[in-house]
Amino acid sequence: MRTATQDVDTSLLRTFVVLAETGTFSRIDGLIGRSQSAVSGQIAKLEAMFGRALVARDTRNVRLTAERERLWPRRGR
Repeated sequence: MRTATQDVDTSLLRTFVVLAETGTFSRIDGLIGRSQSAVSGQIAKLEAMFGRALVARDTRNVRLTAERERLWPRRGR
């Protein structure tokens, strides 16, 4: 049986990693060459694939949720 992580496009993962590292949608476009709306769409696609929210959004920043652990474990473990 295949899991969701086996079917994830690497560009979606790259977008997620950059978003996780920057913590904001506004700085990501210069780093990966995608608009904020494209990044938001990619994150929504990942969230749909995993069936849970991976980021908590507010007007300025992005926080990773506890559910993101499967995709982006905390560093230093």
